[in-house]
Amino acid sequence: MKLSVKLSVLLWGTAVSLLTLLIFHQTHSTPVLAEETSVDTLLQYGCGQWFFSGVNIPWQNGGFGADFATVEEWNQHTYSASQTGAMFADLASAGVNSVRWWLFTDGRGAPEFNANSGGSVTGLDANFLPSMASAIQLAQKHNIYIVFTLWDFSMVFADGTADSWSTGQHAGMHGNLITNSTDRQGFINNALLPMLAYPVGGYTIGTHPNVLGWEIINEPEWIITDLDALDGRAVQPVTLAQMQRFVAELSSAIHQHSSQMVTVGSAALKWNSDTALGATGNVWDDAALSPYAANGTLDFYQIHYYGWMNGDGIWWSYSPLVNSVADASLDKPTIVGEFPANAIDTGTTLSGLLNGIYNNGYAGAWTWSYSGVDGNGSWSNSKSAMTSFNQAHQGQTAVTLATCSNHVYLPSIVK
Repeated sequence: MKLSVKLSVLLWGTAVSLLTLLIFHQTHSTPVLAEETSVDTLLQYGCGQWFFSGVNIPWQNGGFGADFATVEEWNQHTYSASQTGAMFADLASAGVNSVRWWLFTDGRGAPEFNANSGGSVTGLDANFLPSMASAIQLAQKHNIYIVFTLWDFSMVFADGTADSWSTGQHAGMHGNLITNSTDRQGFINNALLPMLAYPVGGYTIGTHPNVLGWEIINEPEWIITDLDALDGRAVQPVTLAQMQRFVAELSSAIHQHSSQMVTVGSAALKWNSDTALGATGNVWDDAALSPYAANGTLDFYQIHYYGWMNGDGIWWSYSPLVNSVADASLDKPTIVGEFPANAIDTGTTLSGLLNGIYNNGYAGAWTWSYSGVDGNGSWSNSKSAMTSFNQAHQGQTAVTLATCSNHVYLPSIVK
């Protein structure tokens, strides 16, 4: 190549580089966080964007799977309207705006099945929907927003027997809902859709503004064979593809028959991020779920955090205090759906957790748990810190839909 040609190419390349640099400068004036994640880190609901500061309220009066349902072996149904009203009033006085409440757990109380193991869903017991409606109306009274968790990973544990006092004969062995398309559709038709259509004070459950959304399953990673995290109690483990189809098809049904959002309670950031330290990858993103149902993707992510996830902070850590939303490349608003109310083993205080989660760009934080069902603390451990946090961030935590002139409640991501 002649020198004159080389100079022409060099000058042309320099001009293109300068033009490219100018365009980059003009189009990249937004903050780095927004560019890296392409998502508003707070969760849009109604006419605002909010930080959902909340509490897990599993299982009222010790009724695992019997909060709303009835466990027939024991005639156990533990929902109490008076206790729920008092709890919501107490939470609201501290500025709490949301709760996460489990429904079916392992299937011991609801839905109803035509057989103990591998049975198909026939409906819901008489207590279930009226109790849900009562809780939702009380939530509306106290300006609390509920995320209902449909299933727990224990749904594939071994079932009990008719005289079992530890579980009950319908607990567990419901992996067929995940793996069998006919049984899964039966659950959708006979339990999920009737629940969404049930009337509540001028709305339905599926359109009520105080139902923020639905969690398809809690911590599904523990029962998935190809994620190297299988719980030994899972007698009906499933593949990742089977679980993704289950999540997508239920999500699609909810999106088609409600105005509410959908999420999954991922056990750790390890499985909900492509770039967090030591992460496996985001197995719940749109690319993972949309092949199974076009409208079956999630509206927001939800991760859980406990002290064991701190890692070494160099090669691996699933802590939201180490990994910001930007660090984790999260492309949807993300709520930290469980973390210890007493901050045990986390290396910080509850105030440190709340502020760290907020400052790292997450869209919410739900302490575990209200009634202290294990060693991770209770509301008495967390009330003071949560009150101070909510007061300091009232602009983001004092959720109000009254400012919406049209009162249209839509998911944050329009499908």
